Amino acid sequence: MPAFWAVEVLNSLLVGERKGRIAPEQTATFLAALRILNPALDYAKLEQVEGPVQIICRDHRLTPYDALYIELAQRSGCPLATLDHAQRDAATALGVHCL
Repeated sequence: MPAFWAVEVLNSLLVGERKGRIAPEQTATFLAALRILNPALDYAKLEQVEGPVQIICRDHRLTPYDALYIELAQRSGCPLATLDHAQRDAATALGVHCL
């Protein structure tokens, strides 16, 4: 996962709390479950950001955050899990398998 992934997850959970969709206890439980998975975090180098990530952004009109997930999937050979249609379309166009 990109290194900022944990912050994105936390942001989503906190937005859910603010909107009354989940309770703080559910946030804590979810984060504890993620710790058990022990996800490997990837720190993008400047060369990746100014190279392939930037190209994906421009060619597919994606945010750098969304493009970085695609670039990481390409580089690692792992499939991309996403519900974002634009991200999935870009990944598919680049030959990245999506779940």
